[in-house]
Amino acid sequence: MKHDTYLSQLGGAAFDKKAWMVAALLSIVINVGLTTALLLKKNTVQTTFLPPELHQPFNLNDGIYSDAYIEQIATWFISQTLNYTPASFEYQLETFLKHVDPELFSVLRQTLLQEFEDIKKQQRSSTFFTQRVHVRGLLAIVSGVRQIKVGNTDASLEQEHWYIKLTKRTDGLVTLAEFKQVSESDIKVFTGAR
Repeated sequence: MKHDTYLSQLGGAAFDKKAWMVAALLSIVINVGLTTALLLKKNTVQTTFLPPELHQPFNLNDGIYSDAYIEQIATWFISQTLNYTPASFEYQLETFLKHVDPELFSVLRQTLLQEFEDIKKQQRSSTFFTQRVHVRGLLAIVSGVRQIKVGNTDASLEQEHWYIKLTKRTDGLVTLAEFKQVSESDIKVFTGAR
């Protein structure tokens, strides 16, 4: 009896050894297959994120932003700076400055704080109606009509064009690097029109 039990246990141990060998071999084959697939995989990275205050996601494929994304970011920057009332400007300024390139931050902040003092004194408000956006890489020109009111009186209604230059941060988001008013001839140069 003892001999039969011994042979049975010996046979079970041999089977366990073979099962573990098969499992180890299968594990090695799977790891080699996964390693090969990883090495042959195209290095494509796609990041989809929702920019501040925007409600439509856009894609970033292999570090390249879509024109639609740049257009939305440009119009967001325009709305934060050119659509204001004395009551809303301070909040908009703080929100806007969170997305400004560090090299531009201090100069732009000082300029906008001085502008805020004028806005409060004059009770000035502004509305910008976007009509067209031209995009080239991380650059955009936003064209539209700007209405300025002092108190309840219409002060001006003018066609304006704003140049926006964006820079890409290491985390994939963009920051404002340049923001200035441009002329109609600057748009022609920007778009390559004659």
